[in-house]
Amino acid sequence: MKAIILSIITLISTITFSQETQAEIDNQIWIPFTKAWESNDGAGYNAIHSDDVWRINPGRLLVGDEYKKRNTDRMQGQISNSIIEFSFETRTSNGTNAYEVGYYRITRKADSGAQYFVGRFHVALRKIDGAWKITQDWDTGEINGVKLTAESLSNREFTHFQ
Repeated sequence: MKAIILSIITLISTITFSQETQAEIDNQIWIPFTKAWESNDGAGYNAIHSDDVWRINPGRLLVGDEYKKRNTDRMQGQISNSIIEFSFETRTSNGTNAYEVGYYRITRKADSGAQYFVGRFHVALRKIDGAWKITQDWDTGEINGVKLTAESLSNREFTHFQ
């Protein structure tokens, strides 16, 4: 009987811990990520990344300051007409490290209507000095050579973090 009660308590604390950790990650990563990305705030965007972050795209690896300088240069003076949303496939954490896999959808407003850009991402996160930071960010626009499209992801639910 004690073993059953202990198992139930462990399961409940794991679920609660996971929900608390996920809320922390949403508040410290995904809300600021969305806000900074949509407002082209390079400093705000860089603040959610670790100093030694790895940014990987097919055929390219940027590390730390090289990536952060690129963000600042790219976002400076830009006017945003886009929103970014996320759909998660996997979100796992042990409380100090996390790994998340999912899809993003960018909606860009244009005179001819909305344009959609989609991709798949993998991010590794670490709690550094009490705050979550992105330590590795990888994304691609295709899976196994097949281009992702808004239509191919139309069955997914996307969240706009605010």
